[in-house]
Amino acid sequence: MSNAFLHLRRALGDMYRERLNWLRASMRIPAASSRIQWGVRVLGENLRVGAHTRLEDSVLVQTGSRRRPAEFVNIGDHCSIRSHAQLYALGGSITIGDRCSVNPYCVLYGTGHLVIGNFVRIAAHTVIVAAMHKFDRRDVPIWEQGSEAKGITIEDDVWIGTGARILDGVRIGTGAIVAAGAVVVRDVPPFTIVGGVPAKVIRER
Repeated sequence: MSNAFLHLRRALGDMYRERLNWLRASMRIPAASSRIQWGVRVLGENLRVGAHTRLEDSVLVQTGSRRRPAEFVNIGDHCSIRSHAQLYALGGSITIGDRCSVNPYCVLYGTGHLVIGNFVRIAAHTVIVAAMHKFDRRDVPIWEQGSEAKGITIEDDVWIGTGARILDGVRIGTGAIVAAGAVVVRDVPPFTIVGGVPAKVIRER
């Protein structure tokens, strides 16, 4: 067989698996009020979507297979995952509570487990990375040194401004606000507003 034919067969197989995963996820939705639009790409089988929740076209969700049940993405009730958002379990998990929004072009990585509470608003172009490359050695390329993953927790009623970066190992407390463009590298106390690079407390709410 030619390389072109093998490439085409592999691409068609990938498309078939994506559509099958999309169908499985759609059939598990608990209420007719929820919808996974046709243009959503589902890589893996462990996607759960709550009632009154919508995944818009061009959303990408990567989860594990049935043989890897601990690698999953769970999205609660009354949530909105907007176009071009990307959610990657990447060996871990992403859990999103109720009445949350993930806006366009957000990227969420769940390697060390990402837990998002209820009533959380995540503005466009935010990146949340629950993992970190190791870089202690100079004689080995960074990409070959592996990574560590402590996980990220975002508590209830948090607003994350556009373009923010949330890095591994942090907890963002209830009612906190992360300013646009902030880079969060340490815990954020409840009911505070943080901003800057790295993010620091600006004031309390």
